[in-house]
Amino acid sequence: MSTLSTILITRNEQDNLERCLLSVFWSNEIVVVDSGSTDRTREIALSYKARFYPEEWKGYTAQKNSAVEKASCEWILSIDADEELTAEAQRKIQQIVRANERTIDGYYFRRKVFYFGRWITHGDWYPDHVLRLWRRGTGHFEGGRVHESVRVNEARTMKLREEILHYTYKDAEDQARRMETYARLWAEDRRRQGRRAVLADLLFRPPWRFFRGLVFRRGFLDGARGWRIAWCCAKETAMKYRYLWKS
Repeated sequence: MSTLSTILITRNEQDNLERCLLSVFWSNEIVVVDSGSTDRTREIALSYKARFYPEEWKGYTAQKNSAVEKASCEWILSIDADEELTAEAQRKIQQIVRANERTIDGYYFRRKVFYFGRWITHGDWYPDHVLRLWRRGTGHFEGGRVHESVRVNEARTMKLREEILHYTYKDAEDQARRMETYARLWAEDRRRQGRRAVLADLLFRPPWRFFRGLVFRRGFLDGARGWRIAWCCAKETAMKYRYLWKS
């Protein structure tokens, strides 16, 4: 019978980790790569019999690939500490692992975000299809220091309707801080790749991002939160290209 490794990276995730691990405790193994937690993260992980590896922070992509390398089971499930699997997703993953279908190497899930007290079901944030389950040896993480994603042969993937729940920013200050960090790291990655911003990027990309999320993808149906998400996405886009312009 095929087996499942669940992998995740952590740093001071005591407020989220138990909820996450409760949704994957049935995995054959849980691999946690931690980058210097000073709270109860290690204690919580070990209580779920996770294999806990303290490592220096290398960036999201490298850190997650380190966790992939430590997984020993035939299937790998990647989850973030501030996420959890729905009951439907848990059953689906167990079914997939048991069936061990040889024609499919990777599975996408819908990620639903809990944002300021409500679930978001429209706009740029839903359905956010993320590849999180794949056959070991067929995929790895790619990307810069932010916005990493798993790469497998797309011809051998499948999109599922089951959801991963994402409990995002603690508050507006947390969101603003992370937006600034992600925008700066994104710009640094693009600069290293030889990319430069032009005036059109600054003028047109932010309003287009706002209009796309709010209107084309019907973010307005999420009410005030939909408007806020569209505005924040546009603001982060402006920050990205402003950093790139200045570099």
